[in-house]
Amino acid sequence: MMDDFRVASGRRPSDGGLPARRAVTRWAWRLFRREWRQQFLILALITVAVAATILGSSVAVNDPPPKDAGFGTAPYSSSFTSDNTKAQTFIAKVQQLGTAQVIENQTFSIPGSINTYQLRSQPAPGPFGGPMLTLVSGHYPSGANQVAVTSGVESAFHLSLGKSWQVGGVTREVVGIVQNPQSLLDAFALVVAGQVTNPSQVTVLFNVPAGDIRSLSKGASIITPASVAASNPLNPETISLVALVLGMLLIALVSIGGFTVLAQRRMRSIGMLESIGATDRHVRLVVSANGTVVGIAGAILGLIVGLAGWLAYRPSFEQSAHHLIGIFALPWLVVILAMVLAVLAAYFASSRPARAITKVPIVHALSGRPAPPRQIHRSMVPGIVFLVAAFLLLGYAGGTGGGDGNGGAPELLLGLLLLMPGLILLAPFFLSLTGRVARRAPIAARLALRDLARYRARSGSALSAISIGVLIAVIVILASASRFSNVLDYAGPNLASNQLALHTGFPPQGGVVVHRNGKGQLVPVSHPKTETASSAQLAVGAAQIAKGLDAQLIALESPNANLSGRQGGRSWSGQIYVATPRLLRAFGISASEIDPKADVLTSRPGLSGVSGLNMDFSSAKQGPGQNSPGGGIRNPLIQEISALPSGTSAPNTVITEYAMKKFHISEDTTD
Repeated sequence: MMDDFRVASGRRPSDGGLPARRAVTRWAWRLFRREWRQQFLILALITVAVAATILGSSVAVNDPPPKDAGFGTAPYSSSFTSDNTKAQTFIAKVQQLGTAQVIENQTFSIPGSINTYQLRSQPAPGPFGGPMLTLVSGHYPSGANQVAVTSGVESAFHLSLGKSWQVGGVTREVVGIVQNPQSLLDAFALVVAGQVTNPSQVTVLFNVPAGDIRSLSKGASIITPASVAASNPLNPETISLVALVLGMLLIALVSIGGFTVLAQRRMRSIGMLESIGATDRHVRLVVSANGTVVGIAGAILGLIVGLAGWLAYRPSFEQSAHHLIGIFALPWLVVILAMVLAVLAAYFASSRPARAITKVPIVHALSGRPAPPRQIHRSMVPGIVFLVAAFLLLGYAGGTGGGDGNGGAPELLLGLLLLMPGLILLAPFFLSLTGRVARRAPIAARLALRDLARYRARSGSALSAISIGVLIAVIVILASASRFSNVLDYAGPNLASNQLALHTGFPPQGGVVVHRNGKGQLVPVSHPKTETASSAQLAVGAAQIAKGLDAQLIALESPNANLSGRQGGRSWSGQIYVATPRLLRAFGISASEIDPKADVLTSRPGLSGVSGLNMDFSSAKQGPGQNSPGGGIRNPLIQEISALPSGTSAPNTVITEYAMKKFHISEDTTD
């Protein structure tokens, strides 16, 4: 209002006021349109960063199943697998308190395959199950003699619309093709209510007042979409934002040099602008407005390219993610922040040369000759302080990082944040040092290095960007090397290509691992002692496999013992077995290769050098050196033998028969 009063009264502000700033901004926009080719690199970097963020975050967020998968539109869900009476009682209570939808499933095997499908009774679409059921073709079943199947069941049984199919002892007509949009791998045959006579699973989707949930939870386990989502601590949106901030920081550092060059190219025009009365504020506005325009243009182009890439990739991504994804199912918070950060990065990148250009005298600017570089003497102390603090925090984070992955996380993040400004502040001094070293270099290298040292405003930011990029790559490499080189937390292939694992339960208990050596033998490395029906069938199946391959089966034995220890924040992982003579012969290990006093044989490199490792067992008898509580020895004698298999599920670590006899270790499994 004050500006309007002054204009109306004929008195303008000394700096021209809003009309002058508007004119300068329009001039900056015309310069951008005229010289966009000179700014193409910065524009391309921002466009690619925004587009990659949109596409990458969309894939990361939509790759896992939706948060409401299995719930439909219901706020609560409960499942029953065995007690049908308990399920009916629960359903009756829910129907008295609110709305419920019951989904019954009975599992059947597909002949000639290990896959299964379900005979499903689900109201179509029902009060809550709409997002879990869609019709592809035909229509939903309306009678007891009708069925609708998914594409997987249709392909497995060679069905088509109008064809008869016997399922569950009843012949039904296929009247439709359906699918579960939240899980395209869900194979089922849909029938009307009451046709699943012996359900193996009953799922109840319901909505009742919040005050009644406590009374219902006494007889069943109730879950919500929020509780399922909370079980996954990794947030793809947060990861995308962290990567976005780092990327925009690198782009801003690289862009500083580009805007500096552009400002020097416009030196004569800016000098003319200053000569007709433009203030330093107007000059800064020219350069910073140009950076803002570049950021806005890059953000808009990145949005267009990112959306186009998402629309093109979405159909194939749905097949790999195994669930349908909406066209606009994007993390809009990440998209908006990506565009905002792109504009801010370009603005701050242009602010530094905008301040520097105002210090050039008008005469030098009108002559078109760049002013000689000013020798700026800055203290190295701030950069050194940042680096020392960063290294101390990173070292502390590495020393306190626990196996749970939470220890040292705040220190690690703060250390990385302090490391970046430290590199940025020290980059000009390293360039100055490079210029001094270049005095004795050949003429070509001397000119290049001296120019880098003279124009540190441009080259310093580029050096900082390169240093941070290399730093990130080095951190990833070191973290990966530390993770995969930890001998206690063994990482690697599950089995070799000539080995086969058969399990009745969770490995290694109740299973057989079959190894085919050069002589055509199959060597199982785990075999159950308890002859249950499943293990007996497994033994028969393994024998048939061996017979078909003209091979010999050799069973392994699991001891009543285990190894324990910690190193580098990781605990011992893996199963140990008994080094029976048959096992050693199978892998070509002779008795002369084994130390007579060795307690453990292993193919894990470096395991013999781990200190503080314990071998625990449930022996009632203790001898000399058994100082671990509950029976065990500390620092057993470990011998590394490379002939043992290296797979994580193979017998890579075994207890010798010498240790079995010495410490009276029993066997959990036998032939």
